[in-house]
Amino acid sequence: MTNQHAIAGGLCALLAATNLCCGSSPAADEATGGAAAGAISHGGGPASAGASSPGAGRAGVAGASGAPAATGAEAGASNTAGAGTAGAATNPNAGAAGVLGLGGSGASAGNSGSSGGAGPSATDYPYCNYGNVPSGTPPAAWEDTPTLTPIGLNPFGKPATTIPGGYILLNEGPQGPTQVPTATQQMILERINDDLKFEIQYANVHLPPWTTGGAKHYIDYLFVATGLPNDPNEGGDSSYEGQYPNVETKAVAMTDPSQRYDLTHEFNHVLENSYGTIPGEKVSWIEESYNDFLILLVAERDAGVTPGQTAQFKLPSNISYLDVLTYQQPFVPIESCGIAAKDGSSITGPGDYFQDLTGFRYNDLFPLFVAQRVGMKFFSAVWENAKASEQILQTMTRLLDKSRVECLVGEYSARLALADFKEFSSSIQSIGNDPAMYAATTTKDGYLVPSSTAKLPRYTGRNNIPISVGSGATQISVDFAPEPAGSAGTSAKMQLQLVYRASDGSAVYGAPVTTGTASITLSKTPKSGVVIAVVTNLTMDGYKAAKAYGWDPNETFGYKLKITGGTAAPINKTYF
Repeated sequence: MTNQHAIAGGLCALLAATNLCCGSSPAADEATGGAAAGAISHGGGPASAGASSPGAGRAGVAGASGAPAATGAEAGASNTAGAGTAGAATNPNAGAAGVLGLGGSGASAGNSGSSGGAGPSATDYPYCNYGNVPSGTPPAAWEDTPTLTPIGLNPFGKPATTIPGGYILLNEGPQGPTQVPTATQQMILERINDDLKFEIQYANVHLPPWTTGGAKHYIDYLFVATGLPNDPNEGGDSSYEGQYPNVETKAVAMTDPSQRYDLTHEFNHVLENSYGTIPGEKVSWIEESYNDFLILLVAERDAGVTPGQTAQFKLPSNISYLDVLTYQQPFVPIESCGIAAKDGSSITGPGDYFQDLTGFRYNDLFPLFVAQRVGMKFFSAVWENAKASEQILQTMTRLLDKSRVECLVGEYSARLALADFKEFSSSIQSIGNDPAMYAATTTKDGYLVPSSTAKLPRYTGRNNIPISVGSGATQISVDFAPEPAGSAGTSAKMQLQLVYRASDGSAVYGAPVTTGTASITLSKTPKSGVVIAVVTNLTMDGYKAAKAYGWDPNETFGYKLKITGGTAAPINKTYF
């Protein structure tokens, strides 16, 4: 092939026995990625994004619908977010007869702005004042009928037919129209353009620079296994041709209603990689996490939901199901590809996609939280200003400041503990309904300490410890004594916060402390009589300029607790 293909992350195909795996080689990933399971991939970022780095992001993944969140053996839990049917039942915009329908119009998306941000604090969480935050450069104006020219590199040989649609040029061999009728192909192109228009206008995401300005070219969509001259006969990812990110799939990406959002996911990778700021081999987690957050927004739009509305929105079964991994692996860093060993003793960095046993990086909760708390467009500024020499939280620290980023990490942990995400809360509670989110403890010298050192918090990770309170109790206090340094000697900064879900369904948050006594007044009755002690690692030091990682993912940070007014609660059920 004339285009370069270097693996850049992704779950592998959904193999027999519904085990999620990770490929060990480009050949294996290309051979099984999506195609073996008849599915498009959630392709990751490129090996090196940007014009000077044409490495491809080949990442095979089974279609979102029908994949379990993780096998019980790998994630230590039942498949809470298991298979579900997409299409008309869960997506009213899906067309009939296996043809994907058009999404809702993106015309009503909010106008872009160059500055802004959320209010200084949330009424239910007064402990963080984020102030004004950057929102990135407004994107170029969307054109419904742009005048574009083909890139013309034709990595699989000259196509028999090209079909233009908005910003996308579909390239296919002679068998293409017999596999997917031309009218259906045109409808799919219209739908993808509609999705991208919505994301760009609503979240400030940018079109690729070669589609706007001077010499304007299409984004290539290579419809493979259609008899192209050098047809690879496999596809289901975002790849590269020369310096240009593209999308390559087989027919199933256009004909399987359960994959309604998967094809848009791959085009989102084109948008992400066109920034040239976040190299996939070092930061692949955000390429997937933020991408799936954009898909979440599109699904919300398709359902006619107003962001932030009081009424709960039930997520379609084919998106966000891997959010369960955030609950099954709470101790791993935010910037991570999850566990590298089933017992949690080894953790991946943000670029270690081959060691990601479960697909942790596909969870969308951190970008969702950031959007809800500091503004929908803040991540646009992150993509614009990121550097290859730093991780995402470092970019955020440069755009904000250290204290505000630490506050983001701490509040994120607190809201995770209660699955408190506005209109998505009920869905996230259902997806994350796994007692693996709680840390087992034992008593030592009068203190509660974690039973497993393998599951102590890593950088930006957390432990959740449920505490039973007596009937009629009015307050609970916990003395928090963090160890001064991590297992590798890094000076530690940790936080403990008491939170609970009240019997009336509201979320209640106590004031966090970094050491000493944390207390919470039980002004409302805790649901199930349980309060959660959320221990978060706020340590932002110890950065290592190593390939595929910033902070050491395997440095653990210990602590001990002494409870007044309660006792450790059972950890065989959840307390949302």
